[in-house]
Amino acid sequence: MMKELLAATTTTLVMQTATAQVPASITLYGLMDAGMGYTRLSGAYKDPATGRTLRVSKSRLGALSGGASGPRWGLRGKEDLGDGLHAVFQLESGFDSRNGRSLQGGRLFGRQATVGLLNARWGELRLGRQYNAATRYFLDMLGPAFGGFSLLHTGYGLGMTSASFPRYDNQIFYQTPSMGGIKAAAGYAFSVNDTRNAETGYATANNTRAITAALQYARGPLSAFLGYDQLNASRLLSAAQAAATPRAYIIGASYDFTALKIAVAYNRVADGWFAGRSFRDGGRVGGLAGTPTYAFSKGLRSNSHVIALAVPTGLSGHAFASWQRTDINTSRLTGGDATGQTYSLGYSHNLSKRTDLYALVSHTRNWAFVDGVQALDAYAGLRHRF
Repeated sequence: MMKELLAATTTTLVMQTATAQVPASITLYGLMDAGMGYTRLSGAYKDPATGRTLRVSKSRLGALSGGASGPRWGLRGKEDLGDGLHAVFQLESGFDSRNGRSLQGGRLFGRQATVGLLNARWGELRLGRQYNAATRYFLDMLGPAFGGFSLLHTGYGLGMTSASFPRYDNQIFYQTPSMGGIKAAAGYAFSVNDTRNAETGYATANNTRAITAALQYARGPLSAFLGYDQLNASRLLSAAQAAATPRAYIIGASYDFTALKIAVAYNRVADGWFAGRSFRDGGRVGGLAGTPTYAFSKGLRSNSHVIALAVPTGLSGHAFASWQRTDINTSRLTGGDATGQTYSLGYSHNLSKRTDLYALVSHTRNWAFVDGVQALDAYAGLRHRF
């Protein structure tokens, strides 16, 4: 009897001790997005190297990962440190739902990996791999009315490059609390991409660094923001690249009329490109590769516009339409300098609060700014959040 009592007491003490060591709040979450997709790239264009006219006519029909949202799983936690101060962390891994392969360059937690401090009075400080300020506030501006779709993924990133989900490694990021609907945020990254083999030197100047800042107003049906990003070149780059300092200015606003939500944005970029888009499986098609990421090009100028409309369809989902246009002044970025335009239509149908079916059709003229090349994308899939 004494042995049984001693064993029960010991077990209880161990469980209490283990429980006391568990953070006050920890959440396992994720999103699965899989379906079918059709992509076609077609047209005739001039090879900038030889001047010859080349033709491309390639299409693909097959399984699709992340047609609406990137598949992911993650952990986030929050611990009360007293006096309104909390320790917070987030680890988020992106993967291909077709085969389970890690994305974001094969990183384990390529979408986000942060730790920080949070206080309701003075705001939040985060350290690690995380989004830039413009992306955060652009997504806030769209909100759930657009069914969680990334309007910036359609057209393979023709424009809005500074809000097309740049994630900076080694970033210190601070955001104020909301003051009458106004927030401000700023961050600095000591090296934006640790996977670049050319930027592994010890000195800070050997790495491409980034500055990001934004101001947001969100109150009632109105949401608006301003954002700025800048890249400082690694001294290991070529002299031509190092002479460029990519800068991006973005402004956007949305208004929710309940029966209709309208969102507009404008992005001005100089001397380079921030987040680009290539084919979903990487590589090139017909000699074309899409738009690059963290590119330096002295004298480059581009102006991008987007207009989007979203209409709720009762409790069952949302329909949306968007138009993007980007003017660029040089062919050095992709081999073309034609004005690109993308038209998109989409719909998401809720099966529950966490599961929906979606469909998207997108047509791009002068894909990747290459005159005469057209792109057609059609996706349909199932998305589940947990």
